[in-house]
Formats: sequence, structure tokens, C-alpha cells
Amino acid sequence: MLLTQGMYARNIIFISFKRLNTGYVRNDKFRLLFEERASYGKIRGYHRRFSFWLQEQSLQVTRACTKQFEFILAQRVRRSIQIFHLYTRIWDEITLKRFIRSWTQRCTRNARHFLLSAAGVSVYNWNTERISDEEINRYRREIEEIERLRKSTIICPECNLRIKFDEKQPNVTYCESHGAPIIENEGWQPFMDRKDMLVWRKKEPNDLYTYKIYGSFPDVTAEDFLQVQIDIDYRKKWDTNACVVQLIESDPISVSCKDQSTDIIYWEIKWPVMFLNRDYVYQRRWVIDRENGLIILISKGTTHPDVPVKPGVYRVTTYWSYLVIKAHKDFDEPGIEIGLTYYDDPGINIASVTTWVAMNGLSDFIGRMRKAALDYYQYKISRKERQEKDAEEIEEDATTITRVATF
Repeated sequence: MLLTQGMYARNIIFISFKRLNTGYVRNDKFRLLFEERASYGKIRGYHRRFSFWLQEQSLQVTRACTKQFEFILAQRVRRSIQIFHLYTRIWDEITLKRFIRSWTQRCTRNARHFLLSAAGVSVYNWNTERISDEEINRYRREIEEIERLRKSTIICPECNLRIKFDEKQPNVTYCESHGAPIIENEGWQPFMDRKDMLVWRKKEPNDLYTYKIYGSFPDVTAEDFLQVQIDIDYRKKWDTNACVVQLIESDPISVSCKDQSTDIIYWEIKWPVMFLNRDYVYQRRWVIDRENGLIILISKGTTHPDVPVKPGVYRVTTYWSYLVIKAHKDFDEPGIEIGLTYYDDPGINIASVTTWVAMNGLSDFIGRMRKAALDYYQYKISRKERQEKDAEEIEEDATTITRVATF
């Protein structure tokens, strides 16, 4: 349009000057001047038309750039989803959620504890709280002491047969003729007679009891029985009363040791519906004495800043136990004797309730523990197969991830 107006204006001027002074209009300088002006007008017109065209095309260019960006973003999201699905094949959903929840808890802990952990410094005073070697050595002859207790309390001195003080057990011959009385030895009284298991108890000043258990299991290995106690993942499978079992911290000194370890454990157990669940925070140290065929495991209640008291759960603060496992032959061959002495204060000082818990809980717990030890061999095999399968899947997934990342 502007170009057309310029052409009309030029023609009018030429006609006017032609009528006024034909010679001047034909002058070369004046003609060249008008031609230059006309050329400038053309260039200016082309510039305006290009600008107008560019404005019209800008919306389409913006849309094209947006589509390109969306395409690239979709490719990135799709790749991330593919990688996520690959990792969910490596870790199942529960493990992945547990990992995320654990990481979140770690990140939201107290800053002081986080910094100390990052620096490799424990907030637990192991130098003052660690279970000592003297305490471990104190129980090296526990099985012999229990044998003396058995002879002095439930064995008839006349015929050397067992005195009946509870239910009769199969394959056990009891004294029938002498009527030997049950004898108390240093406060220990016979309490339960079960298959391959005897239990004594001793009354404490607060009217609660300390219990001592002796078991003889010809079909269980010492190594498997130990693993039943210390393998936390396996504990969650066989101990149906355990709500939570968690490793809180390990003693830095024992981390690199093969035949001993010291750890802080958190343990929450179910109680009947009318009562609150009980939980424990305790230090556990175990030592393997291969020369004498012994395993000694000591647990004692403690406190740890990473495990505060939970609402709705009763924290048992007074707790200790001493477990001695004696192998008949080698640690990996069946045949063991065990001696377990333990005491805890569950916060209920009602004799009928504590007796009921002991009568029903002890035999059931020891029975499940023995069954778990028998099943641990199959658990080890299945765990090894699962680990090998997971390793193969991880290798395959790593290859796939590399290919996806390359693509």
C-alpha cells in the first residue's frame, strides 16, 4: 500500500513539473534524485512488509518451539519412568517405600546427630556402656552350673530319677516310690517341665521373677541357633509377636570382628488387647569361643538418643538376659545345650498376670525359637538363591539402563 502511494505521488510530481518546466524535469540530476527517492521508498516498503510478515509468523514459531519443548520433556519423563520401573524390579515396592521412609527419617533427624554421624562419631558412649569381657567370662561355665542346679532341685537323691513337679513328659522316667520333695537352691524353684526344656524361677524383692531355662536340642546346630537370635530379617519372619525389630547402631570396635559383635537393638512386642505393647532398647553382645565350643550372648537394657519413648507403647527400662549355647561337637553339626537366664520389669506387678504370661509365653517362645533354628538352613539356601537371582536381575537391569541412557 505504501509503495503504491509513493508511486502515485511521484507521478503527480512528474506531471506537474512537466507542465511547468519540461526542460527542468528532464534534467539528469533531478531525474536521478527522484529515482533514488523511489528506490528508498521501495526498500522501506519491503522492510515494513517483512516486519508485518514476521509478526504474523511469530505465533506459529512460538507454537513450534512449544511443541519441540514438550516433545523433549516427554522424552525425559518417559526415560525417567522407564528407569524407575527398572529399579522397582530390583527392589520390590515395600523395600523401596522403606528405603524412602528411612532416608526421609535420616534427613529430618536432629542436625547435631546428623553432623556427628557424617563425621563418623557416635552419639552413644560405647566406652562407658559397652558390655565388658569380664561379664562375658562370668558365664562360660553356665551350662555346668545349670546341671548342678538340676541335680540339686529336681533329681531324687535316692534313685537319680526326675521328681515330678509339672506335667509329665514322654520318654522321661520319674521317681514314683521315694516321694522326694522339691528342693529350692539359692532361691531357684522348679517352675516348668516341657519337652527338652526345664525352667526355674527366683523371686526378686519387687515380687517379680528371674527365669532360668535349660534346653537340650539334638537336632539344632549352634550356628543356626545363634543366627536365629541375631539375624534381624529372619527374626521378623519367625517371631510373630515382634512388631518391630531394628538395628540402631553397632560398636565401631566390633564391626570388623568375625566371631563377636556388639549392637544396639530396638524391639517392640505385641501384648494382649487389654495392654499396651512393650518395647525395648538394649545392647546385645555375642562372642563365639570356638576353642571351648561356646557361644555367649548378653543383652542389657540401655538408652539411645535415636530411639525416644513412643506414645502408646510402654518402654521396658529394666531388662537383661544371658544366653549360653554349648555345641556337642562342631558349631555346624546338630546337637546343643542352651542356658538362658533373663529378667525384665514389664510394668505390671500382678502375680497372676505375670505368671500367666510366663506360663504361656515361655514354652511357646522357646518352641518357636527351636522351630526357627531347624528352618534356618532352608532359609539360608533360599536367601542365597534369591541373592543370586537378584544379582542376575541387577546385572540385566544395569545393562538395560545403560542402553536406555545411551538412547
